[in-house]
Amino acid sequence: MNSIMCRTVSMGKPIMVPCLIPVKHDSTPNCVNDPFVINGKCFKVTAMSFGSPHGAVFVDDIDAVDVQGTGSALGTHSLFPKGANIVFIQILDNETVKARLWHLEKGETDFSAEAVCVSGVTAMMLNKVLTDRVNVYMGDNVFQVQWNRGTYEVHLTGDLLGAHEM
Repeated sequence: MNSIMCRTVSMGKPIMVPCLIPVKHDSTPNCVNDPFVINGKCFKVTAMSFGSPHGAVFVDDIDAVDVQGTGSALGTHSLFPKGANIVFIQILDNETVKARLWHLEKGETDFSAEAVCVSGVTAMMLNKVLTDRVNVYMGDNVFQVQWNRGTYEVHLTGDLLGAHEM
């Protein structure tokens, strides 16, 4: 019987300041649910970083998303001057999300610790889930993201050794 090696790591605090992500954004202090237009279609993007730029987009059906096409268009959008990884997120219930990742250098990728945290924190920050811990399904893995709203510290728990970063 295989045992899962769960461990918890501190991911630090999410970077939300536009010039530090970087994302071009002037209307509010942070880029939260900001409209990005791709081929006439509007996507609401939340920009965040845990070391590399990410854009988070909520979708109704994660399995119907053209991760490669839409991710590439958003990740290379002029509002991300250095490009960004794009995470598509579907809310499953009050404490669970499912996410898919388009990686700037690799295309669609099963997993990255940063993308899991971006998914969880964005869902909590926008009150899409009702807890300060969220289960994130990404690839064939499930992780738990905990965000302390007082200190802004983020912790990631899961089988980080068994998860494959492609």
